[in-house]
Amino acid sequence: MIYVGMDLSSKSFMVYAINERKKVVFENEISPSRPSLKGLIEELPAGPKVVVYEAGNQMKWVSLALKKMRDVVAHPVHPNEVKWITESRGKTDKVDAKKLAELARADMLPRPIHIVEGTVRELREFVSARMQLQSKRVALINTLRGYVKQEGMKLPVKFFQHRDWREKIAKLKVSEPLRLIIQSYMEAIDGLMVSEGKITDKIKAIEDPRCDLLETIPAIGKMTSRVLLGAIDNAKRFDGKRAIANYGALTPTIYQSGNVTHLGKINRDGRHEVRRVLLQCAHTITRTKRHDVKPLKAFFERIEKKRGKKKAVVALARKLLTTAYGVLKTETPYDPAKLWAYAA
Repeated sequence: MIYVGMDLSSKSFMVYAINERKKVVFENEISPSRPSLKGLIEELPAGPKVVVYEAGNQMKWVSLALKKMRDVVAHPVHPNEVKWITESRGKTDKVDAKKLAELARADMLPRPIHIVEGTVRELREFVSARMQLQSKRVALINTLRGYVKQEGMKLPVKFFQHRDWREKIAKLKVSEPLRLIIQSYMEAIDGLMVSEGKITDKIKAIEDPRCDLLETIPAIGKMTSRVLLGAIDNAKRFDGKRAIANYGALTPTIYQSGNVTHLGKINRDGRHEVRRVLLQCAHTITRTKRHDVKPLKAFFERIEKKRGKKKAVVALARKLLTTAYGVLKTETPYDPAKLWAYAA
């Protein structure tokens, strides 16, 4: 077995490979391209190989290229799960690649990141692009608020959620330079909204029977079901409810020392898009009176009495995620009767 550690960057890949006796069989940089990657594998000694690298913006093509190669196992790892590499004093590309190879040889690697393909890959890319457009649009809106504040005016919190916000902002009495700035920003915001709408339509147009199962859960519609499917893909790859909740960034951070245990803020290491859409769904459920929502709402009200509304909403979002996990794992529609035991 050959253990290969790779530190990926845009300019080059630092490669460090060792065999089972810890003898170095390759130590050099290669160019970040498919031919160079193929040449590296051919140059290494014959036999099975495991290639370890941190997830990043080049993970997709590297993983797909390695998957096509004979006797090669790709093992991408999450950077947060190998933090000791980034926190070490002597951090270099060579050191990082070496430590990844040694982790593989010692069988101490965290589980590999799940590589998705086909429809699910399209969903992930569309959802990621949509989130980027949303964040840029919100950044422009916040900047626009700052400009207006410089003129001694403050826009209401939900000002941009009203349909007539363009007409209202056009009527503001501001200086001529600011008027031009506002007009330019409004055109940019409108452009981002159009682009965001096109991607949203693409996401909703993707069909998958698993989305139909997810949409049997209250408050989960076309967009949320596709965001969840893109993130989860194969539900059976998770060890249980705790694992899926952590993956969805809906578990509290824990500090434990001796007999003292403190639960902190929600863990931010999971998939942000999952937490975002499920928190919106949770808020919807708190305002709904449908019959199939009753066990979920009873669960929310029980937590609210003990912990307050904000924590109860987060707990409800987690409950929705674990419910979606159960629906996908068992391949059966949502059944409110199964939740009553956990709602009381």
